[in-house]
Amino acid sequence: MQIKHIISRIKALYNKGGATDDSRLSNRLIYAKLKSSRSLMVKREVDKKRQVSDWIVQTIKCMELVETHPNECPCLPAPGCDILRSKHKIPKPIQSMFGPELEAVTNMDGTVMFSKTNWVKKKYKSGNKFTSGEPDYFIKDDYLFLTVNSLLKYVSVSGVFEDPLSIVYLDSCAETCIDPMEQEFPLDEHLTDAIVGAVAQELISMFKSMPEDAANNAIEDSAAGPSLAPSQPQQ
Repeated sequence: MQIKHIISRIKALYNKGGATDDSRLSNRLIYAKLKSSRSLMVKREVDKKRQVSDWIVQTIKCMELVETHPNECPCLPAPGCDILRSKHKIPKPIQSMFGPELEAVTNMDGTVMFSKTNWVKKKYKSGNKFTSGEPDYFIKDDYLFLTVNSLLKYVSVSGVFEDPLSIVYLDSCAETCIDPMEQEFPLDEHLTDAIVGAVAQELISMFKSMPEDAANNAIEDSAAGPSLAPSQPQQ
């Protein structure tokens, strides 16, 4: 279901709840509540050891890579060969009791699957002749690192991300303008009604507890901030 349709449903329930003036609601405010509720609900599902649905997994098809040094401290010489790092930071995945919900990191055609490691393990693994050449990745300072002797330019990254819109501008192959409101909100249908109802009730309770003028001022202040469209990726 598109984001604009879910927001419309939330506004309709908000008005039915006795709050007849929805002018206090910005799309950005509703979306912020929507993504937080989705993250919590998905986390609970995963914590119960339920299989992550393919319909909520998103894929960055063309994550651009750049060469970098294993030691990025400018005060020290770089030891050894360069490694590959994502050009932009990886969107934060939902954190379950089993760890971050990053489902897969592969080359472009899916023939090479990179296994997850971490910076400490990788330093010890590099000296092991049996495992040092295996394709793997680790996350450091929100960037994806690949320690492979390869001239890869792009990888594909799949996961369940906290903000579904965070991947919109990370696909290096995408050249068209994107309307955030037209994007699909990745959520199973059986969870949609629960999240829509929960968000609407939270907004009703929030505004009923605030004086009208204070609520309007709060929304006007927030409206001066960034729009629903995600910011450009950090480099």
